[in-house]
Amino acid sequence: LLLHRGITHSLTAAPLLGLLLSLLARPMWKSATPGHWSFPKVWLFMIGMVLLHIWLDIITTYGTMIYLPFSHERVRLNAVYIIDLLLTLPLLWAVLRWRAKRGLMRLALAWVFVYPALCISLNAWHTAQTQDRLTAEAQTTGQTVRQVVLLPDAFGPLFWRALYETDGPDGRIVHSQGLNALGQPRTAPSSHRAAPPELLAELARQSVAADAFFNFTLLPVISPLADDFTPVEAHATAGDGPAAQTRPTYALFNDLRFGSDLALVRAIIAHRPHADIPFKYMVELDLADPGQSVALVDDGKNPGSARLVRERLRFSDSGKDSHWQKPRLPSPPPFRDWIMGLR
Repeated sequence: LLLHRGITHSLTAAPLLGLLLSLLARPMWKSATPGHWSFPKVWLFMIGMVLLHIWLDIITTYGTMIYLPFSHERVRLNAVYIIDLLLTLPLLWAVLRWRAKRGLMRLALAWVFVYPALCISLNAWHTAQTQDRLTAEAQTTGQTVRQVVLLPDAFGPLFWRALYETDGPDGRIVHSQGLNALGQPRTAPSSHRAAPPELLAELARQSVAADAFFNFTLLPVISPLADDFTPVEAHATAGDGPAAQTRPTYALFNDLRFGSDLALVRAIIAHRPHADIPFKYMVELDLADPGQSVALVDDGKNPGSARLVRERLRFSDSGKDSHWQKPRLPSPPPFRDWIMGLR
């Protein structure tokens, strides 16, 4: 969460990475090479390649920290899906035909910028349409639309996904709905309980991992934690009675961003190795009022005071799992310590 698309993908590091690549590509500027370039030209070329890589990352939905080390903000332009055929196939063709015609190669390079730009424009248009539609619908249901995010689905720009959060009589709900090429609904929305913002802020103050995870997520949701992931000792107190009233509360937080509303794509994703929610953050909480446990995990209600006892991060695609461990408290930045010292 902190290193992937981190400092190596920042604008500040681009000249340094370009220099490293230039040194590794010594034959390009070596005097003995026929038609060699000058070293500054090779350096500029390599910087351009690094920036091109960064561009191809920020047009996705993952989030790239291009402003490091000054800011951890993740930039995501939500233009293309994880694998976008309309973007990838022309590039594959260019790889196979790169010696043929330079004019066509320039067109392929231009496509890397033109196609995402068109998708970004479509995203903005669909977002405005969806916002207006949901606002009109909310007036009849007594809900408030808090946030709307449009994401590309597979086979974009023919299919899109709308993630949006509503607040109404049933509390905060995060919805996911499939849209067609014109931005109109093509599926009924699926609903998930939104994680209480107050709880997210409280957990982020108590854990480095929680802070990193919630900075990474987009409209995080909360749900009860399946028994397969709870600690073994938790099963011993799973019955009724006084012990059950004081046992810890377990909850799962995840992000709806990495999915699809297309049945075919969901079937393909389900057949991948270790198919599961890609990014999971699991917590063991000690609530000031144990009676709030069900209200928290089932209804998404803020439990008030909550102490983070243990936590677990699991990334199903890579198989990485922190297992249950005590949280590590965030340390204040050194610069802030220096300012506080002056005071």
